[in-house]
Amino acid sequence: MKKIIIDNSKLTKIEKDLISEYNMILDREKELSRSIKKMKLKIRLLKTKFDSISDKRKKVLKKIKSENLRILTSCSVVCDKRWNSYICIFKNSKSQKSIYLGKHHSIIKELSPFYNKKEFDNSSKFVKTELKKIISSIQDKIIKLNDSNEIILVKNKLKNIIDIYSESGEWDFWSIEK
Repeated sequence: MKKIIIDNSKLTKIEKDLISEYNMILDREKELSRSIKKMKLKIRLLKTKFDSISDKRKKVLKKIKSENLRILTSCSVVCDKRWNSYICIFKNSKSQKSIYLGKHHSIIKELSPFYNKKEFDNSSKFVKTELKKIISSIQDKIIKLNDSNEIILVKNKLKNIIDIYSESGEWDFWSIEK
């Protein structure tokens, strides 16, 4: 777009004002267009830097996985709604092991010294999150890794896990009644 340049003597004041406004808007538009081009260039540069850093992070993570799988052993607690029972699954890139934790009512009975009765309220979601928190906090005492980085279960009963948890002292609430 080009600026409008016309002999001013033949124009009315309104026409002169409109042309002046148009030319100002055109200047601002060109200025913003240049800014957008500069920003696009900056974005491209940042994108290449981001991709480079992301690749480095992936390579380091790959090295970590090959060196020490204990750090990357995940723990998840799953509820089987058909039987109202829970299992815990330990998984790393080399192996996967699971522990049967028990039925809902027996788990609540085992965990009752550590929680208010109001907190349970027959909520499987609450039980799952608390079991995961408990097991994750003492994971290194429940599982070990052999020379080929496969998971070996050291403790495989809920009672043993709860005993280790009670010895750890990481609980917030303690009730005398059972």
